[in-house]
Amino acid sequence: MEYVWIIAAIFAAACQTARSAFQKNMITRLGDYGAAYIRFCYALPFTSLIWLVWVNIPGNSIPTLSFYSIILCFLGSIFQILFTYVLMKLFSHKSFAAGIAFSKTEVILIAFLEVIILNVFFSFPLMIGITLGVLSVLFLSYARKAKSILETVKLLLNSVSSLGTLIGLLSGLLLAASVVTFRMSIISIDGPLLDRSLFISFIAIIFQTILVGLYLLLFKKDQLFAVIKFWRPSLPAGLCGTGATFGWFVAFGLTTAAEVRAVGQIELIFSILISIIFFREKIRKTELFGIILLGISILIIIFQKTI
Repeated sequence: MEYVWIIAAIFAAACQTARSAFQKNMITRLGDYGAAYIRFCYALPFTSLIWLVWVNIPGNSIPTLSFYSIILCFLGSIFQILFTYVLMKLFSHKSFAAGIAFSKTEVILIAFLEVIILNVFFSFPLMIGITLGVLSVLFLSYARKAKSILETVKLLLNSVSSLGTLIGLLSGLLLAASVVTFRMSIISIDGPLLDRSLFISFIAIIFQTILVGLYLLLFKKDQLFAVIKFWRPSLPAGLCGTGATFGWFVAFGLTTAAEVRAVGQIELIFSILISIIFFREKIRKTELFGIILLGISILIIIFQKTI
């Protein structure tokens, strides 16, 4: 079981990359909030089916939820919805690039929350790996706009004081709070790992589908109707979203959320590979440098216990 969380995190990152690509493709038809909603509402049928099949397999059971675990799951759902809302607001902000970049600081924020709330101890090599990973992701966020490594660093430093950066940090904090509360919910109940992970992911998707659906019904009816109208092309996003959620939740049940999300930053490498393979985009030297740094950080995190 030692490396199962790594496989689960990489699987989740791959599914999330695909889900994001499907959502991006649907924005013109559904609008920003409609495209965000399909990750929840069209994940629900797949999550429900998987859960129903799972609990009917001999030997599997429904975990007993406590009031505490339900509240944690609900809070995690709220934080994730707020994160999505803030992220959507970033797209209309003039310094959205800085905001998107600094929302990637979530891993360090997750580590901070786990130390404060869960009294988790992180080894020095692990913190080096996490820090290098975050710096690599920030670097990659600007690598395509610059011709050299030095120019990329200058762009990154110049963006620190922008309002978009503060909004990005807020979105990162909301995502960190969501991840940590979901992990707390999973580890707060007894039972086999897959029973707990599947059940909490199922409950979370129900909460999010209802809450975001009510918001769209009250304030974005046109986008809600578009989500219903274009259900068929939206299904792949829901399927990939189901895989991503399941992968993250299994990994959260096995190790710290900071380690999981740090390895999950491989998603950025997947995104760049997709742009190269499917969209024939050329990779810059600055991007290659960032990818190498990110790869090193992930290897440090994976093997930090042997360092």
